[in-house]
Amino acid sequence: MKVRVSLGTLFYLGMEHGDAEAAPGVAYVMQYSNSGCSASCAFCSQSSFSVANKELLSRILWPVKEVSGLLKALSLSPIRRVCLQTIIKKNFIQEAHELAEKFNSVGKDVSLSITPVPKEELIAFRDEGVDYLGVGLDSVTPRIGKRILKPYPWDIYFTFIKEGIRIFGRGRVVTHLIVGLGETYEDILKIIEVLHEMGSEISLFAFTPIKGTPMANNEPPSLRKYRFSQLALYLMKKGLRWRDFVVFRGSTPYIKSSFIRSFSEVSKAFLTRGCPGCNRPFYNEPPSKEPYNYPSKELLIRWRRNLEDTLLELVIDE
Repeated sequence: MKVRVSLGTLFYLGMEHGDAEAAPGVAYVMQYSNSGCSASCAFCSQSSFSVANKELLSRILWPVKEVSGLLKALSLSPIRRVCLQTIIKKNFIQEAHELAEKFNSVGKDVSLSITPVPKEELIAFRDEGVDYLGVGLDSVTPRIGKRILKPYPWDIYFTFIKEGIRIFGRGRVVTHLIVGLGETYEDILKIIEVLHEMGSEISLFAFTPIKGTPMANNEPPSLRKYRFSQLALYLMKKGLRWRDFVVFRGSTPYIKSSFIRSFSEVSKAFLTRGCPGCNRPFYNEPPSKEPYNYPSKELLIRWRRNLEDTLLELVIDE
């Protein structure tokens, strides 16, 4: 059986020659198909609508490896978790079950990122050792979901998230949201609040234009919009409602200064969010650019001045 493995993971495991840009917190693994995924998501290099290099997911290379070799390397590695990402292809659910059991057999916790599947499959995955579920809702509104050609209607994903929370528990379903698909600030605030109250964790991604995809010519989100989204998520996770701390000046939102005591207090808002250990190093940008999500506190400190400047643009006295 073959899978794709992120290049940074392969460097870290010693399965490819090179230095990881940042040590991955988990091993990132994706199902393999020579033709990619049969879904039609307009932003994704794996999509059937894409002529992009199928070794890519976002801007990261994912070479093909035999599972047997990967299992051997994982058994010798201190990495504690495997993030298994599925694609839609023939028998992908059954293959995902087999892979989850194999990774669990070498002592690794397993996070599973999957499109909506029946409840019975989720229960089986849980029993096979999967302890976190990732769901690529991606679009923050149904309108955007339809425009970017997600394979299932928005409400199907929402029902799946709720089912996942019932089966895995609050805080063990991670919903993926992409900032930069044409949403408004208020769209972002509303969906974060709804998902948080449901009991879902939220992992933010920045839209990344990839050559060969239908959205290759679209622009990524501004750092201001992305940092605002990160701060809003951070504050809502502390139990606040967004209307408590956001004030609009025209169509531009700001965060009330009384909710931002110091940079050191809110800096964790800018770190990558996901399952335990997840840091997705440089998933949305090359290492030479300021990261949307910081994979480590050390890198965050290196970019502190830029972050402080952006923070000043977001905060307003009220």
